[in-house]
Amino acid sequence: MSEPGANLARVLEAWGEASRSRSTSPLLGLLAEGVVWQGLLPELVCHGRDEVSQWLGAARDGRLPGVVRMEAEEVGSKVVVTVEGPDLGPASVVLGREPAGAPEGPGPGARTLVLAFEEGKVVRMESYATRQEALARAT
Repeated sequence: MSEPGANLARVLEAWGEASRSRSTSPLLGLLAEGVVWQGLLPELVCHGRDEVSQWLGAARDGRLPGVVRMEAEEVGSKVVVTVEGPDLGPASVVLGREPAGAPEGPGPGARTLVLAFEEGKVVRMESYATRQEALARAT
């Protein structure tokens, strides 16, 4: 088990580098080879770093969208991350359905993930419609 705050530091460091380079590569470097990403709907699942990388790369040509706000909190071996940005677009693009009350069409958006770590790598990612739901599931 890692030191308290170590997984949060990994996420912040990778996100900082990704924001500077506008590349998803630093974030993909956090992922274990066999990572599983579960979207909001049961059928929205990516298996393995290569599949996650292909899926993310196809969405924006491998470039990270602009982020103007980020909240990250470590909960045990998990990190709950919410990012907001002007060009994230509708949640359905990434999550498979709109959260209740989400605006229609492209524009500001937010994404919330719970990242489960083992030995310094993300082994599972889960998307949530709201930060509150993610925090409740992470504890």
